[in-house]
Amino acid sequence: MRRFQLTDLFDKFRRPKTPRAEHPATPVQPPRPPPDELWPWPHIDREIVKSKQAVVAFHEAGHAVVSRYFGIVVERLSIRLRSNSAGRVTTGPTPASLQTKRYMALREVADRLPNRPTRMATDWKHPRQLFDDESSFHAQLHATVAGMVAEEMRFKAHSGGTSDLRTFHILVSCWYGRVSGFVSGSSIVLLRNRYSNTCRELLSKPEIWGWVEAVAEAVIKSKNGVLTGDEIDSLRPHSPPPPPPLPEAA
Repeated sequence: MRRFQLTDLFDKFRRPKTPRAEHPATPVQPPRPPPDELWPWPHIDREIVKSKQAVVAFHEAGHAVVSRYFGIVVERLSIRLRSNSAGRVTTGPTPASLQTKRYMALREVADRLPNRPTRMATDWKHPRQLFDDESSFHAQLHATVAGMVAEEMRFKAHSGGTSDLRTFHILVSCWYGRVSGFVSGSSIVLLRNRYSNTCRELLSKPEIWGWVEAVAEAVIKSKNGVLTGDEIDSLRPHSPPPPPPLPEAA
């Protein structure tokens, strides 16, 4: 028979411990992960924060509208705040985006072969052959610069668009790159200015700019800071009916 011990008496009256907020979490109360996105933005009642949110909304609206104009599927637009970004447009896969991923994968493989004379995989020696659909490539370039262009048209300047510049650089390297995939900085700037100008002409059309303004306003006023692709399409102003066909020649 087990002998009685003093701890047996204490165990009878001991209450189970409950976790406290200041103590490390236990399996009884698992820690809550920090939210990945914030909405509404902190301190949104301040004018400086409202101005920043408007800048982001127009930037992302530019991406979304130009993407839809060129037939790129837009799944959603979000201006929910993240630690590394203030807004983003999620699009469906296009020939250009899929081939760019393949290009980058091949480039990573090549970079892991420092002793190779050309330092690239065989399939990567002719980057421009990666694109079978040239129209998809040009649509992707327009959509990439559209955020900066829309932001500049509305606020007379853009905030930088580092990720957009990188995406543009990668796309151009895929298409115009030489054997090494290298494209000079001056060529990148020349092409970016060219696509920015054509994108500005497109956004300057009243019906297209009206669409950008409607999307930007809608996402700011939305309940969750998100618009779906269908909601973006529904905000497109109705275009005037096409002119009647010309009579056939006798």
